[in-house]
Amino acid sequence: MKDKTSKKRILWFSNNNFSDKDSGNPGGTWHYPLAKKLIDTGEIELCNVLCRNVKTPFRQDAGPILQWVVPDSKHKDDGLPSVKIVNGILEVIKAFSPDIVHMWGTEYFHGLLTARKLIQSPALLEIQGLKEPYARVYAGGLTGREQRACIGFKELIKKRSIASGRRAFEKWSCYEREIIAGHRFIATQSPWVEAWIKNSNNSARIFHSELILREPFYNASPWRPQNAPIIFCSFSYPVPYKGIHDAVKTFALLKKNIPNARMHIAGAVQSSGIRQDGYIAMINRMAVSMNIEKQIDWLGPLSAINIVKELQNCSLMLMPSHCETYCVAMAEALYLGVPVVTAHTGGTNWLGRDEESALFFCPGDEVMCAYQLERILTNKGLAKKLSHNARSIALKRNDHERIVKNQVGIYRQIIANKHSDILNK
Repeated sequence: MKDKTSKKRILWFSNNNFSDKDSGNPGGTWHYPLAKKLIDTGEIELCNVLCRNVKTPFRQDAGPILQWVVPDSKHKDDGLPSVKIVNGILEVIKAFSPDIVHMWGTEYFHGLLTARKLIQSPALLEIQGLKEPYARVYAGGLTGREQRACIGFKELIKKRSIASGRRAFEKWSCYEREIIAGHRFIATQSPWVEAWIKNSNNSARIFHSELILREPFYNASPWRPQNAPIIFCSFSYPVPYKGIHDAVKTFALLKKNIPNARMHIAGAVQSSGIRQDGYIAMINRMAVSMNIEKQIDWLGPLSAINIVKELQNCSLMLMPSHCETYCVAMAEALYLGVPVVTAHTGGTNWLGRDEESALFFCPGDEVMCAYQLERILTNKGLAKKLSHNARSIALKRNDHERIVKNQVGIYRQIIANKHSDILNK
């Protein structure tokens, strides 16, 4: 174990509250497992910062990981919260005195702090999602009539709609481009995201990184062919570009030829009463009209252990999203060797290769999607081939030791560059 003074002091803005308790929260599932592995190297001292609806910053450590919860509020016209909140965050950073600030994502105001040099420490920006390309497909191919059918009590009370959600993404896009343009070092997982980075910042040094999976996936037995035709889907949020409606439409077509098929849908997307999203209510009505509602099981949010069980017991996984920069849910399925049918969405093209380790279709094309599902369900040889190839690739890509070694290497290079800059002044 190295002396504490020789450790690299890394501060994360992850916006995730670290805990050993798996609540089924779909966001940033790779953060805490990676943080723990970095601490285990003995080279890293880590501080995690997250924003919540609190009045003043307070410390809430997660074992050896320092953790600060800081206030958040509505952003002003410049994309930042109040000066008081920003100054409070800067005080936390100053107290920790990091060698590197690792900004996870462009979706929040955090990245503006380093892009505008309010934080002076060397910064690494990690791309998680990109709102600009998401905005273009936000409606997920829903017609105007279908979008209007998604307006329920919740939308009327909160004065929001699919159109307003898209506009919010579009509005943030200018800040997203500023965040990308303002960083010298950027990490991502797919060539598609690299193209978007270079569109805003052609001089940035881009590092390739991979996302670590949660421990139950590394400990799990691989998938074996199943007799019951169960299609598994996992959705992090009930938004149209995730393609939940496409999954339901596809399932209705599949049932014509495979009447005993079932669909299991994981994620906190169903609610009751006035809390129900109009989009999901529209999907429920759609399922009833297609007479398939009794063959769809809404599982709710699942822990990693329960997702593993679902993947081991399904026939295949369907990923119908209209835009993904990576897709951890798909990476988890591939790691277990589950046959996957996925839409061409940029990041998924990096995770799988058509006809070799996954089967692809164009986003929103439920006819081709159903065709690909049926191919796997009726061809055991194809299912076994996809499973074998997917797992072989994923075992290397998502190897946690290699991922941690790569991450520490990235930190070393950025710190070495800082020292070089100082010497050249």
